[in-house]
Amino acid sequence: MSLTGWVFLDAIALLTVAGFVVLVLLWPSLAGREPRRILARAGMLLTVNALVLLTAATQLNAQFLFFADWADLRGALGGGPTATALNRGATAARATSKTVGGTAAEPAVSLPPLPLGRVSSSGVISYTVKGPLSGIVGTVVVQLPPGYSGPGNASVRYPVIEAFQGYPGSALFWIDTMNLGGVAAQQAAAKRMGPALIVSPQVEVPVGVDTECVNGSPGNPQLETWLAQDVPNWVAQTFRVRTDRASWAAIGLSAGGWCAAMVAMLHPAQYAAAIVMSGYFRPEFGPFYDAYPAGDRLAARYDLVALSRRKPPPVAIWLETSHADAVSYGSSAAFLRAAKPPLAVDATVFQNAGHRISLWQGVLPGSLAWLGANVSGFKAAP
Repeated sequence: MSLTGWVFLDAIALLTVAGFVVLVLLWPSLAGREPRRILARAGMLLTVNALVLLTAATQLNAQFLFFADWADLRGALGGGPTATALNRGATAARATSKTVGGTAAEPAVSLPPLPLGRVSSSGVISYTVKGPLSGIVGTVVVQLPPGYSGPGNASVRYPVIEAFQGYPGSALFWIDTMNLGGVAAQQAAAKRMGPALIVSPQVEVPVGVDTECVNGSPGNPQLETWLAQDVPNWVAQTFRVRTDRASWAAIGLSAGGWCAAMVAMLHPAQYAAAIVMSGYFRPEFGPFYDAYPAGDRLAARYDLVALSRRKPPPVAIWLETSHADAVSYGSSAAFLRAAKPPLAVDATVFQNAGHRISLWQGVLPGSLAWLGANVSGFKAAP
């Protein structure tokens, strides 16, 4: 019986209804103050409430695919799922070392001072930024690497990881829930990568809208421009960061994984690499937003599977997906089949894994170690 199939879901719902009906029918006979009657009433109430919670949990799991099947659930409770490593196209080191023409952020002659009163103890600062190219006003959360403000590091410039949350989500997701800055600091301390500045911009503009990070047709938000041009330009004008492409990488999960792949592949002069966790390679819009009409030229622009087949850019993609992940696997498998040099793809394909935070947290350290091992701007100092 499938964990997400209608037979199981309907059976749980019917069991919940039956439990409620039994409670109503037996309640009068359990009246009284005798301990056994009190315990019986309490037991029945707890049972019905547990069934209601179980019904809600199974329905939510079917909708969001936190656990794809029973094997995935067992793996989450008692050990990790089986994984296969795949490599397609060029090597990551070769792809990220290529020179690419195009527009990228340029460093400022002088930088503004840090807003010291707004820097948290972990180096997190939240800004409201207006993008001059996109016209978007949005939140950008930045986490400074350890030692950024130390006098001994005053001349050090850092690589940048631009992080994209899933939908729905907030710019704080990678900072708080995923602890990206903390994990990056741990990897840097272990000499698996160099210290990096974390930048997490708002991707829902307006808030609550599944924009898929794309530029819409006239009148719709220009999210790609905001994320891949305005935000990098602002970062380079505000912080001590390196601006060579090998010092910029994107990371994202679920819908944010699509965003990370998209900005890197369409802007290879800015980003040399992307880490894609349970993402996909064509936009998947929700029912309440149409960025552009069907058949519009933008639809062709945002088909990364076709791009990797037609004109693959020299970027490196670290990809995690699962055969059981209906959100990610279809387009990820097509992307792997299409990948060819100078594009480089290193993939981890799980046999039974869902679409959940615990899985992404588990693979995050390894993905950052991959970044430090293969992309020159993120390598640890000797």
